[in-house]
Amino acid sequence: MYFLLTLISKHTTLNIYASIERFIMKIQKLTLCALICAFICVIAPLSIPMGTVPLTLATFAIYIAASITDISISLPALAGYILLGAFGIPVFSGFAGGLQQLAGVTGGYIIGYIPCLITISLLTRKFPDRKTIYPISMTLGTLVCYIFGTAWYVIQTKSSISSALLLCVVPFIIGDIIKIIAAGIIGYNLRNRLSRIYRKG
Repeated sequence: MYFLLTLISKHTTLNIYASIERFIMKIQKLTLCALICAFICVIAPLSIPMGTVPLTLATFAIYIAASITDISISLPALAGYILLGAFGIPVFSGFAGGLQQLAGVTGGYIIGYIPCLITISLLTRKFPDRKTIYPISMTLGTLVCYIFGTAWYVIQTKSSISSALLLCVVPFIIGDIIKIIAAGIIGYNLRNRLSRIYRKG
């Protein structure tokens, strides 16, 4: 009888510890998700003057968010960012906000952030220790974003694909290359540091 009670007590204690550990992990996940969402909201509206075409930081924020955390964290964070912008908070590029930004001619590029992030997250999760996968995944993610955004623009404006590309894509290529190089280096280093912290925890 004593042995049975001891066994039950140990089992109950283990269940309590497991429940506490799961609760702490959920809190950590929610906290990191909120931080990533806040990071995107702060960085995305900013731009750096570069000649006639400013270097917008919206995609840079997406690159970092997608590459340093798991998709279960970065995707809800991005969804939160888009929802905040849709409700009128000025978090979109150029400190814009509101449903009109999503429904407008360039709204497809904002929606395109979602498949962009998914592409980067999945590739960096599968090959987290390969430095080259970070810029490669970001390049592919950018292409996917451009496909969504340009298709949306063409449908909305009834313009040709070539004119849409010349207006919405070509002027930003140099800036995208700069952002991808910088985000690739930062993303690789931050992801490794975060993974070490979680392993220690």
